[in-house]
Amino acid sequence: MRLPTPFPSARILVAEDDPVQAALICDLLQKEGYRVESRTTMAETRDAVRAGIPDLLLLDRMFPEGDGCLLCQELKASPATQGLPIIMLTARDRVEDRVEGLLQGADDYIPKPFHPREFLARVHSCLRTLVLQREIKQQADELARKNQILLETQERLIRSERLAAIGEIGLAIRHEINNPLGTILGFVDLLLVQSDSFSEPVRKKLDAIRRATIRIRDVVRRLEEVEDRSVEYVPGLQMTDLNTGKAEDPAPGPA
Repeated sequence: MRLPTPFPSARILVAEDDPVQAALICDLLQKEGYRVESRTTMAETRDAVRAGIPDLLLLDRMFPEGDGCLLCQELKASPATQGLPIIMLTARDRVEDRVEGLLQGADDYIPKPFHPREFLARVHSCLRTLVLQREIKQQADELARKNQILLETQERLIRSERLAAIGEIGLAIRHEINNPLGTILGFVDLLLVQSDSFSEPVRKKLDAIRRATIRIRDVVRRLEEVEDRSVEYVPGLQMTDLNTGKAEDPAPGPA
């Protein structure tokens, strides 16, 4: 029975120092439609993984240069390769050996000699798990993206509601403040026209009253065209900036 490949571009790296075993494994996998590469040493395997992480690593347990479990542990400890599925292949079939291989991070452990159909079924199962993990991650990323859009939309709505509230307050302020403000400014201008009859301290106080009145008037006018310009005055507290810049200071009107 031919098993379907989990995805057409599945790439499998075979790390096997026995050329006969390596040829047999590669032939089985290629007939199933997988893209296969092979390496004969742990160093070559490490370099191949760094050059391009495969979808699955079939790792022999024993190499002339050392124990394949050490390479498995190394790959699983690295953030770049910890998600790489690894199936250990070995002639050591003791329960202790299988447990050790799995504890070092191997996703499966296939003893030699193996039946071709069982071997292919385990490869297929391991890759199917990888596909499911990628789908879950993709769904999680999509959920995070939609959640970010929702948060941004909520923030825009809050800003819109805040501006609407400011607009309503602005109408009330203009209605209640503009008339008395105009009266104050008019009388101050009349007094300043007659400033020669006042002492210097009084003239300075009248001028200060006039500047303050103009500043209030400009703030009230700014409410008519207020935008959402928030300033963080203290950590965590946003307030709308109504700074009008330098107030226009018209000359006093005629008496």
